[in-house]
Amino acid sequence: MKKNRILQIIFSIIFFYFILTVLLFVAETVSKGAESSITNLGDAAWYLLATLTTVGYGDVTPVTMAGKTIGAIMMVSSAGVLTFLLGLTFTMLFGRLLPCFLLWCVRHRDWYVFSTLDESTQILASRLAKEDPKAAYVFCGREETISQEYFPTMRHHVIIDEPTEIVIKRQDPSKRCNVFFMTKNGWENDALGRGLLKRGKRPGLKVFCDADHTPDHVPEGMTLFHRPDSIARSYWTSFPVETNEKVILLIGDGKVARRILERGILINVLPWEQSLEYHLFGDWTEFQKDHYELGKIVGIGVKPVDEDGIFFEEREWNESATLLKDASRIVFCADEEEVNLSRMTELRRYFPTNAQVDAYTSKEDDRCRSFGGDDQLLTGEIVMQEKLNRMAIKLNEFYCNKTGGGSGWMELSEFHRQSNIAAADHLLTKIRLLLPQENVTQVTPEVCAMAFARYRELSAERKEACRWLEHKRWMRFHVMNNWSYAPVRDNHLRHHPMLVSYEELTEQEQALDDSAWEILGEIK
Repeated sequence: MKKNRILQIIFSIIFFYFILTVLLFVAETVSKGAESSITNLGDAAWYLLATLTTVGYGDVTPVTMAGKTIGAIMMVSSAGVLTFLLGLTFTMLFGRLLPCFLLWCVRHRDWYVFSTLDESTQILASRLAKEDPKAAYVFCGREETISQEYFPTMRHHVIIDEPTEIVIKRQDPSKRCNVFFMTKNGWENDALGRGLLKRGKRPGLKVFCDADHTPDHVPEGMTLFHRPDSIARSYWTSFPVETNEKVILLIGDGKVARRILERGILINVLPWEQSLEYHLFGDWTEFQKDHYELGKIVGIGVKPVDEDGIFFEEREWNESATLLKDASRIVFCADEEEVNLSRMTELRRYFPTNAQVDAYTSKEDDRCRSFGGDDQLLTGEIVMQEKLNRMAIKLNEFYCNKTGGGSGWMELSEFHRQSNIAAADHLLTKIRLLLPQENVTQVTPEVCAMAFARYRELSAERKEACRWLEHKRWMRFHVMNNWSYAPVRDNHLRHHPMLVSYEELTEQEQALDDSAWEILGEIK
């Protein structure tokens, strides 16, 4: 029940009680018969209060028919009024006063605050609590169903039905406060996050928003968590391309499928001796419209000798038996999990294949590798992206120091931040190329040190190949965002003079790509 609705009911009860008091006083004082014990408004109010609480002292009683009728009305309504007042008292005590007291008790701890209470926020909070058990976990708002299985991992948690902006004011401002806006409306999350940062400026405040768009500018202290993009990044990190893979089939055409292809093109930048074919099933018309420069970096409908090829299949996936049989990897990536499971069942039943089968589904299935479920996706590392952002910031600083130019992280546009993040995404691919026998799945300081040592041992020819590969990756990111070549750089028109083949670069320009590999020695 909303706060203003409760106030309306309380005022209505008070008004009803006041009217009955006046009517009882008037009825009893104008009586011509027996003398009434109710001689003033105070007596009338006392009688009605004793009747309401079912105490019934008997020291004052009405004698007129009208007075007795008013008393009967109060007797009949007293049960409902008392039930409401007791319920309101209980709600105030356990729904507001107790949570406020608990917040006061944990005010000197670091906080993780969630704008909603649902299964997604509970999963994320339980994961964060394992990494930071001393912090407090605060949920704003209520849902009809609350799963209790996640709360045991949180030693200090509070559920309070108050706006996020009011809640965080109860914390010690010197402590860290991470706020998560994770409603289903990405634009609303963005607006709430920006508003909170603007009005609640304080050290240690960070905002994380579940949003399905990429704005031109993201304010300091704010991180956007895009689910389909995070699913795609997590997918290629968990299941990187192996050296024997050549043909990848993406069956699906929604947001998840699109992000898997986009991230795949940027992450799977491999040496010229291993190029990939992506065969796409579904309606990819909007993708082709948005990436109209794509044909400059990959083959469209053809497979170049040393570049990847993208094939927009016009036939249905189950009309491609030969392709299914010869594929290295089949990814069912429609936005609807049920569709993926249904298609996978059809594949296993009717089509022979040796391909590795992956499916976007939260359900574990022995027939495939599952990915994208909340249990895999909702972790501090993926949602908060702090490790990825640190590597991107480190890359930018290293490049600026080496070249003597560039801009600091906060001065960068969102596009150039994403450019550094894409470079950080590719670090795992670089490490796997340098350490092919190690089966690396994570970027750690120890692994980076090993990879950098191997990089330093490379011959001049192999280092030249590393430069070529990094330039190829850099070009892919820019062309994917519809940048094109021009003699003079223009960020507004998306023109860049270095969008040419590696061989056309000057020796000084070629040497700039060394920083993307040398950064491995700087990750501690």
